[in-house]
Amino acid sequence: MAILLNGPNGPFSGLLGTGVGYMWKGKAVIRSRPPRKRSGSSPLQKQQQAKFVLMHKFLKPLLPLLNVTYNNLAFQMTGFNKAFSYNVKNAITGEYPDLKIDYAMVLIGRGDLPNVMMPVSVYSKEGKLVFNWTDNSRKGKAKAFDKAFVAVYCEKNGEWEFDLNLASRSDGTCSIDIKELANNEVHSYIGFIAENGKDVTDSLYTGLIKL
Repeated sequence: MAILLNGPNGPFSGLLGTGVGYMWKGKAVIRSRPPRKRSGSSPLQKQQQAKFVLMHKFLKPLLPLLNVTYNNLAFQMTGFNKAFSYNVKNAITGEYPDLKIDYAMVLIGRGDLPNVMMPVSVYSKEGKLVFNWTDNSRKGKAKAFDKAFVAVYCEKNGEWEFDLNLASRSDGTCSIDIKELANNEVHSYIGFIAENGKDVTDSLYTGLIKL
């Protein structure tokens, strides 16, 4: 509350809107009201901050891949940032502070290019994860020479293995070396990029596999 000094036409003392009036060396002075001190983050803010930290740590190793597989959707941002934005909204489960990645909901690529139907992944004795699928070239925009990309994540180690351009859609199979992840459980994903590098599929989650 402000107090008028010397009547309605005089200076004021105290708070008035965003200003503070006071006397200094016999002069009436006005300064900006100091900002209110924040009492700390709200529970909702803490939850959002925790989601950001969790997802950034999870996706950061995939930065080179995501800058390609999300590039078609990125506008005034990187593909990685677009991937982060999508997955932090859609691929985290639980209540703060018990937040977890929902691996089946993670998309490491997004777009309207048709993906293959019912792909599967199996672990080979040679230390490779082998992906198999049925060629569906010529279905919509699907082309025989669309290139496969895959990614494999080990939750225990927090490590990723990934690769681009492993095989063509018409090949029906590809593999990635994951010897370094042996004796662990891994989550796996597959998707395709058009030969022109522009059209991308939504990636597909191919399950949890014990190596």
